Amino acid sequence: MGWIGGLFERGSVAGSVFVLGLAAALGLALGSVRVFRVRLGIAGVLFSGLLLGHFGLGLEPHVMAFAREFGLILFVYTVGIQVGPRFVSSLRREGLRLNLMAAAIVGLGVGMTLLIIAVGRVEVPVAAGMFSGATTNTPSLGAIQDALRDLPAYTDDLGQLPALGYAVAYPFGIMGIILTMVLVRAVFHVDAAKEDSAMPDGPAPAPNEPGDPPGPRMPQIIPVFLGIILGVLVGSWPVPIPGLPAPLRLGLAGGPLVVAIVLSRIGRIGPLDWHMPAGANFVLRELGIVLFLACVGLKSGDRFVATLLEGEGFHWMALASLITFVPIALVAVAGRLVWRVPFPQLCGLLAGSMTDPPALAFATSITGSETPSVAYATVYPLTMLLRILAGQALILILMG
Repeated sequence: MGWIGGLFERGSVAGSVFVLGLAAALGLALGSVRVFRVRLGIAGVLFSGLLLGHFGLGLEPHVMAFAREFGLILFVYTVGIQVGPRFVSSLRREGLRLNLMAAAIVGLGVGMTLLIIAVGRVEVPVAAGMFSGATTNTPSLGAIQDALRDLPAYTDDLGQLPALGYAVAYPFGIMGIILTMVLVRAVFHVDAAKEDSAMPDGPAPAPNEPGDPPGPRMPQIIPVFLGIILGVLVGSWPVPIPGLPAPLRLGLAGGPLVVAIVLSRIGRIGPLDWHMPAGANFVLRELGIVLFLACVGLKSGDRFVATLLEGEGFHWMALASLITFVPIALVAVAGRLVWRVPFPQLCGLLAGSMTDPPALAFATSITGSETPSVAYATVYPLTMLLRILAGQALILILMG
């Protein structure tokens, strides 16, 4: 039976596949458990990775780096392909106002992060990770880690700090959005069905996947890899900015996202169809985010429990809850009192501003409408891009 123990040794191909598969399977099972109508969802993979990493399981560093970055690229590219066709059209009419409100949430989140760094005396890499976790935005974490690696003073210990901040902030990141929706409904005595039916176009249908004709369609694989190549090239293009210690890049999170949005708007070039069937998009997207979260958890697991129980983990968690709650609460109140945003649309805006699928599922369930899905898709692309750039800027500006 000694061959079983060999699977847990770092460095072997079989061992790497085994540990990644174990983290993914356990995490997805954990994420499917519902507590008070809420599930961790895909974030369960992060916590299973942390658990396995705590007990010494892991991957060879180069294997982990490849799996983590390739998973992130797959995720953001497929997200861009999915939402890109609706992005430009969504900026018309209500879309412009919703995107401005979502941008305000991102800006307020950055402001709260800066306040926590100054007053709470939290290290910049930790606070940047808290910014990503408190807003449930995984690609932002990837961009932060990329920016850290560009700094001359980078060390492996420094590179683990954002993931620790992300992990302690993530749970309330999910709960805080849902709590805000519940409080808004209670404080303003909302009748969700009445407000939804009173919207000019009535209840909006769920957004369809772009480019899906009736009937089954086989995906084209060549456009996927060509799009990823272009995304990596665009993301790696350095933009020198005076005063920063390293050039600003869209990175492996932002580059593929921008390229995917552009290509999905183009639709087709000769025989190359940039669109992707819904089923294929979903599988690649979930596979990508599972790989990324599993690697992040495995890499940081050896320090997470000690940070939480013996270090400043609970202090970080309390501060991160402010990054989650204050921006969305302020914009939610302004949305109701100033802009008179209908409650179903407001819920979709809040979920989209945090790029949070579990919050969207909750919004759909409490409103009984698909209107939150449309608002979510309207603000998602801009919010994703802003959070990626904001995470990088926190590192490059504050640590330069």
